[in-house]
Amino acid sequence: MNAIKILFFISAGIVVYSYFIYPVILVFLSLFKRKRELSHKRVRWPAVSIIIAAYNEESVIRERIENCLSLDYPSGMLEIIIASDGSNDNTNDIVRKYKDHGVRLLGFKTRRGKVNVLNDAIQHSLHPIIVLSDANTMFQKEAVKKLVRHFQDPAVGCVCGALHFVKAHGSHSGDLEGLYWKYENFLKKMEGNWGSLLGANGAIYAISKDLFEPCPRATIVEDFVIPMRILQRGFRVDYEPSAIATEETTKHIIQEKERRIRIGAGDFQTLSMLWPMLNPLRGFPAFAFWSHKVLRWFAPFFLISAFVSNLFLINEPLYKLLFLGQCVFYGSALIGQALSWSGIKNKFFNLCYYFVSMNLALLLGFVKFLTNTQKVAWKRTDR
Repeated sequence: MNAIKILFFISAGIVVYSYFIYPVILVFLSLFKRKRELSHKRVRWPAVSIIIAAYNEESVIRERIENCLSLDYPSGMLEIIIASDGSNDNTNDIVRKYKDHGVRLLGFKTRRGKVNVLNDAIQHSLHPIIVLSDANTMFQKEAVKKLVRHFQDPAVGCVCGALHFVKAHGSHSGDLEGLYWKYENFLKKMEGNWGSLLGANGAIYAISKDLFEPCPRATIVEDFVIPMRILQRGFRVDYEPSAIATEETTKHIIQEKERRIRIGAGDFQTLSMLWPMLNPLRGFPAFAFWSHKVLRWFAPFFLISAFVSNLFLINEPLYKLLFLGQCVFYGSALIGQALSWSGIKNKFFNLCYYFVSMNLALLLGFVKFLTNTQKVAWKRTDR
């Protein structure tokens, strides 16, 4: 086997491994993992601070505050903090109206980005358990209780809930975004069983305040770095699928482009922050980090390598067939893009487009990371 064939099979094999073989390995390993039992009753619930970073969220902030006030949690044990990152709309005025309900406004005059807002807000919080969330997210009534019960185990340092997408009116990408998140939530559940959930979703996760380390000011994906640093220190990072938060999907896949590129740049940035987690001697956490995250972040390069190397082998029947398959796949992605714009539903074509668009965003994110052109401040995605 010549070098080009080896390059092709390594490139294609890594992509197949990360997306398909790794989940199968997780299922196999779960057969040997004893399920942890958590008590549904607790004599004393800990005091909790909910922190919501917000930037120009006047359209949703009232509903979000009402959602927090309606949560099933002992009276007087829940602090709600809205950390406004230089908002210049009516967000701050709306929040001030809830002062008598125990809602605190941290109104920062200058916009500095979510990570810097959270660094300050967590230091200003009063309680030992911090729940972090977004302004456009809604919690189910018992979500906080279901997160917090994990902290009965002193080995637990972070718990992530489940984000469910609700299809927005007129959405053409909602079914696919929901399908992708079902796949991701399955992986989270498997990894969470080992106490090795890789990062969290910024919509719903809880941490022990004592374990929080302020992130560098230029951190792009703080909801990945914060839990991973806790995991790196040897504490469990659990997943709680019954602690549910909901968000509306975007109307078009293209609306997520900037957000995904930003996350892609942040993913590559985290490698310099979390390099000790790459050490295989760390066991399952390192195995999961390589398999689920690192290899997938570099998937765009492996996809390009597989396509180009396959082109050099096209004279052989097997490789001609494999090249044809790749062409059909990428052609299907283009069809999926057209269908998405026109509002026509076809799961196969749209799923191909979704996969390619995610990897393209990673590639563009890598460019932004290398050129240091990704801003820390986030831009709200209309839903």
